[in-house]
Amino acid sequence: MRIAHFESSMNWGGQELRIGEQTEWLNATGHSAWILARPGSALIGWASERNIPHQAIKVRGSAHPLTLVNLLKFLIVKRIDILDCHGSRACFYGSLVKILFPWVRVIHSRHITNQIKSSGFHGWMWRRGNHGIITTAEKIKAMLLDGGVDSEKNILVAPAGVDPVRFNPKIDGRSLRESLGIPKEHKVVANIGMIRPDKGQDVYVDACKRLLSTGSKITCIQVGEATTDTVAFKQKILQSLGDYADKIRFCGYQSNIEQYIAAVDVLVIASVKTEAQTRLVSQAFMMKKPVVATTVGGLPEMIDHRSTGILCPPRDSLALADAVTELLENESLRESICERAFSHAQENMTFSHMMVAMCAFYSEVLAK
Repeated sequence: MRIAHFESSMNWGGQELRIGEQTEWLNATGHSAWILARPGSALIGWASERNIPHQAIKVRGSAHPLTLVNLLKFLIVKRIDILDCHGSRACFYGSLVKILFPWVRVIHSRHITNQIKSSGFHGWMWRRGNHGIITTAEKIKAMLLDGGVDSEKNILVAPAGVDPVRFNPKIDGRSLRESLGIPKEHKVVANIGMIRPDKGQDVYVDACKRLLSTGSKITCIQVGEATTDTVAFKQKILQSLGDYADKIRFCGYQSNIEQYIAAVDVLVIASVKTEAQTRLVSQAFMMKKPVVATTVGGLPEMIDHRSTGILCPPRDSLALADAVTELLENESLRESICERAFSHAQENMTFSHMMVAMCAFYSEVLAK
């Protein structure tokens, strides 16, 4: 198959990483795949560094003639079979491709749990402007059906998968802890993700303050960086640290995320909205690290409460702090949760498991 992944975002996050890794896997397994993204975007930079086939396309608005012409030229020259569009703007252009080039199969991929507009062109885009839809959570599929998408439409739910070689429980995080100057007797609590209001880092910091106020020997870290649009949000959080600035560390963006997961004792996902099925859960499961997460979006689909992790209400820093404390103090509960989560991840959360299902879906769409 000849596949192009189209993304218009300039930033870097889990969605962009997933697109890049999917494209890399497709090329490594005998397919021909490209990344289409805006010039200067983080995704184009990532693809260039890794020598993954890519094409920079200037995306002007949602229906600019020049963008559409350049997109169509690429599809013709590369003889693309499937155009997999990620994000609303890319999906708008994909719907136009479906009209103009009916021999190209158009897939719309949906990664977030924001409410979907059901009226006008946006509603038509999801109902009629594609040959199939891929979502990263059952909740997103349910939202699409509630928004008027035909239940008979080809829809694949493909939760995020991870590499079990890169993310494994044998990785030793002690050297990283030492490099960060974390005392040996301290337990480490972490939140990992792009710093944005929907990721709930403000709630996470409040939970950390509750943990630290008890005098417990804990170091809290935040791994991830703000976008150009959320710098003010980060600054507000930093200003709120007060006397805890030396015990709540902001580490910025890190590419060796597996080393940071290996260094932590409890991983916290404090999302308050738009979360689908973050691969961070899969990564932690694969590394036998306990997870405390909120009940937002698709997270309850990934975590069986008190079996493979602990779920808390969103925006409840007290509940997050209590759950972390329980896992740190109850060794038998922590170990049983980690073992069950690890077994579940090995069977259901590998990257190859996800990609085999996606390729079968692509083939099904092509056949129809």
